[in-house]
Amino acid sequence: MILCTTPTNLRAELDRLGRAWARGDHELPRFSYDPAPDHEVLVRALGELAAFLENEGPLGLVYAGRAREIAAEALVCSAVGTKGLWAAARKRFGRRDSHDDAADDLARRWLSEPPPRASEEEAPIRSDDEAAEGSLLVRMRAEIGARRLPFRVVVVRDLSSLAATGEGVVQVAAGRPMTRADVERTVLHEIEGHVMPRCRAAEMSLGIFVIGTQNGADDQEGRALLLERRAGALVGGRRYELAFRHVAARKLEAGADFVETARLLLSHGASLPDALRITARVYRAGGLGREVVYLPALLRVEAALVGDPALDEVLGAGRVSVDAASVLRPFVSRAGA
Repeated sequence: MILCTTPTNLRAELDRLGRAWARGDHELPRFSYDPAPDHEVLVRALGELAAFLENEGPLGLVYAGRAREIAAEALVCSAVGTKGLWAAARKRFGRRDSHDDAADDLARRWLSEPPPRASEEEAPIRSDDEAAEGSLLVRMRAEIGARRLPFRVVVVRDLSSLAATGEGVVQVAAGRPMTRADVERTVLHEIEGHVMPRCRAAEMSLGIFVIGTQNGADDQEGRALLLERRAGALVGGRRYELAFRHVAARKLEAGADFVETARLLLSHGASLPDALRITARVYRAGGLGREVVYLPALLRVEAALVGDPALDEVLGAGRVSVDAASVLRPFVSRAGA
């Protein structure tokens, strides 16, 4: 879904928008996408599978929930670049529980904090600098190599995030300026938050750990953010970044267009490049808005682990949601026995 919804001309279009907005022309983006796939047959088959699985007990319900979620994501992919994308994405990324409201409050609190000060002592490092020992590309490769993890690290030009983990690969954004703190936080987030759960999932007896549960990908982001918080990395500019994404996604939900949302971020103190980059990330493919899951998932995972710290072993065994963890716990215990 992320691949389908990522513009093929993201960097070039952000550069064009930056020049236009700098001279006062608040233009809309003109993003391009690969042709949208037709998933009608897949969606119908997943619906039939889910209807069968939901009668197969608690574990069957977990599989059924994921089948329906994959169908929802397939509909998003089929609607890329069309007016139907917004509605399809809202069904996939709708509000789940009280943590959504709490996340709205958290974002407001973070944006009310004094803005972070730019470091005057440290020169930024280009994310994909192969010659810089501390670059994200070099550090990510070094960490994966040291742990002998079955993952490649590749540089991707049109990547909206600093890094992203997929099947057997970690993508690193090209040409992004980063501090050393940014680099170490991103390595922690991707390796401990995404790579290691994928490796553990491959060792489990049930395929659902690899396939992921319904909302498992969302809560995995929350767990990765909690790892950042525990490491003391969820501070300053990182808080502002996450809060900017959250309020932008809420603005999208409310029906605002690209220009309105970018202006909102500017009013909260975002730089012009950051306002355009974050708004483009939230509005990709016509309004994906996946960024709305991060802060609620952080609070949801944190609350779950306060009540049951041992649940982290289950959440770290794949893309497992807080909701499905209790059903899957016995299978994690058997794997570690």
